[in-house]
Order: sequence, then C-alpha cells, then structure tokens
Amino acid sequence: MSNLVKMSDQFQGLPMASLIGGPLSAACDSQVSLAQATSDFIDSVGMEVNADTKTKQVRMVNFAFSKPEEVVQADGSVKLETADYELKVPFISIVSVPTLQVDNVDVSFNMEVKSSFSETTQEEMKASMEAEAEYNAGLFKVRAKVQGSVSSSKESQRASDNSAKYAVRVTAKQTGTPEGLSRVMDILQQSIAPTPVNKS
Repeated sequence: MSNLVKMSDQFQGLPMASLIGGPLSAACDSQVSLAQATSDFIDSVGMEVNADTKTKQVRMVNFAFSKPEEVVQADGSVKLETADYELKVPFISIVSVPTLQVDNVDVSFNMEVKSSFSETTQEEMKASMEAEAEYNAGLFKVRAKVQGSVSSSKESQRASDNSAKYAVRVTAKQTGTPEGLSRVMDILQQSIAPTPVNKS
C-alpha cells in the first residue's frame, strides 16, 4: 500500500524569490520607462532648437487677437477703437504632461495540495459448511441437513490532486505634477502677457 503525498515536499524548491521579486523588479523597470516617457515628452513637445544659437529653448505658440478699447480724444470725448495684440504662450503650459507612475503592485500566489487515499482493491473470503444428521423418533424418521457460507470483501481507493494559481496585478495612474515642474510652469505662466502691436 502506497503512502499519502507529503504536503511539505510539495512546497520545497519553489522559486519564491523569482515569484515575488520578479513582478516587483518588472514594476521598477516600468516606472523607469514611465519617467523616461515624461522626459521625452518635455524634450520633444515642449522644447525646440533655436536656429541662431543652436540651443534648446521653450517652444512658444503665437496668438493674435483684437479687442475694443476706449481712447480719450483731445477734446475730452471717448472713442472706441480696436487694438491688436500678440500673445506668446509656452506650448508645454497648454498641454497635459504625462506623469504616470506605478501606483500598486499585488502579487498573489496560491498553491493547493490535495491528497486522498483511494486505492481500489478487493479481497474476498468465503467459507462454507455442510452437515447432515438422521435420527428416529418413534414412528417417524427425521433427517436434517444444514448448509451455510460466510463471505467478506474489502475495497479502498487512492487518488491525489495538485493545483496552483499565480496572479500579478499592476495598476498605474496619472499623478500630480512634480513640484519642480510645477514651479517651472508657474514661471512660464508669469511670462504670458499680451503685447500691443505697433501700428505704422
């Protein structure tokens, strides 16, 4: 008869360092890639090369608009005139900068070992007995015959089952603008001001 599966033997040799550390290492690599994506976005979208100095500078977007203004005449009267303005805006200040980061990493490893004894065997035992007796009882003659048998059987079963589940869940979300980038954006926004267009 075979022994049941030893539960402790099923857990020996599992690469727990890889099962747990692997997803965490991958999450770190993903975070590096997300940070690089933010850097590439700022460099390619928010910056441009100055044609004269060959250095990088903030990419600007030019806007032109007109608005009515009250102009006081020499005689003291007020006249409504249309004034033209230009506005230069840093392009990076009017777009959303991607600042994704890995927010949560869940590593779930469940291993279930089932072991049950289910070995099919059958054993039969049989014994029989037969006896016969005869005697006279006055005018009658009696004959008796006894016959019997005893049987038994035994049955058992053996089976085993192993199962494992491994799940990794990683979530990322758009975080707030980093403090350094926020200060740069504030400086750029302070430089945004309409400029009157000189009329010849």
